Amino acid sequence: YNLSDELVCQMLQENIYFRFYCGVHQDLNEWKEEQLIDPCTMSRFRKRLGVDGMKLIEDAIKRQLKKEGRISGKTQVVDTTAMEKNIAYPTDTSLLARGMERIRRSVKRLAKRGLSVSIRSYQRLVRKEILRVNKLGRGRAERIAEATKKLTGYAKKLTKEAEVSLRAVKKEASAADLAAIEAIKAILKEDIEKLIRVIDQAERRLNGEKVPSKSKVLSLHEPNVCVIAKGKRRKRYEFGAKVSLSMDRNGFVVGHQEYQENQADVNTLDPALEDWKRTFGDYAEELGADRGYTANNPSEALFKVRRVVIPKRGKKRHADHDKAYFRRVLKLRNKIEPTLGHLKTDHRVDRCRYHGKTGDTLNVGFATTAWNLKKWAREIQAEKAKNQGKVRKAS
Repeated sequence: YNLSDELVCQMLQENIYFRFYCGVHQDLNEWKEEQLIDPCTMSRFRKRLGVDGMKLIEDAIKRQLKKEGRISGKTQVVDTTAMEKNIAYPTDTSLLARGMERIRRSVKRLAKRGLSVSIRSYQRLVRKEILRVNKLGRGRAERIAEATKKLTGYAKKLTKEAEVSLRAVKKEASAADLAAIEAIKAILKEDIEKLIRVIDQAERRLNGEKVPSKSKVLSLHEPNVCVIAKGKRRKRYEFGAKVSLSMDRNGFVVGHQEYQENQADVNTLDPALEDWKRTFGDYAEELGADRGYTANNPSEALFKVRRVVIPKRGKKRHADHDKAYFRRVLKLRNKIEPTLGHLKTDHRVDRCRYHGKTGDTLNVGFATTAWNLKKWAREIQAEKAKNQGKVRKAS
């Protein structure tokens, strides 16, 4: 249902079907009104589960699917997609404003702990410049450049004042209080470093210099976000992680890998092949992929695949293009595109709302597990209906 943690807990409270599905059996005559599960419990569960726990769950499902003969290790189809992070479109003005706001919050938290620290907020001036930037009309480019110049000046002054707060010491404090103060200072120090990087890249752009994408700060709460250009007309750039998926001939998603950088498709092929080998004990007999996986120097793992179906780049066709196996695997490769679409629209692969690299792996793991379980359930239902039809005919 694509619900948040709060809405799931709310529906569990008021919907008897949710309770039955989650295993919360309760007598209707003794319906309790208090909340059954706190939303924080679900986020804590995800943290405790981690990447290793998610792999254990996926491996258990794959073992059972393999035992029942529902997944096949003969044909592997691979493709990549971009999974965006839950961030706003990065601009220098917005990053400068957010960075200053984060530093203000940390200093306020130190002041609440009893430290004699205070800085100028610059809130009114920052809001004024942001409003000027967001106004449409003639001369907007000049207004953006002027606002960026002013905001970098405010940010420089704020960072100097915030660095003084890092040296503040509280006398006669308990061990727990000191630990909390040190934790806040660590966050403040990290925010100051990020804001200094944003100031540097903003000034370089104002001077007409090009800033390499790898050194850019695109988000303050998600520092590992990368720029991904997939060549789409509707959305030229996406900000997040790159996801590689492997599908078998029956439509089950057997493996996935996440990258915090814009890796070329061909560089994601070897990890996908090794993951397939870990699941089935050997490499696939057939491999299907698009032109992006064309390699000038194929790896050793690729040579162990008997039939590699990857169309050539350019106008020349592959030597085996007219053969039956080549066209069959090409048709099978096309089936991964709607699978990616369903994972994005139905299972939240379009935008990852979890934090960091671990969050990316968990998000894709939950999505592929849901896809495989739904497909598995549909197959069981179809088999039951087929068997019931045979019994009726026999009777």
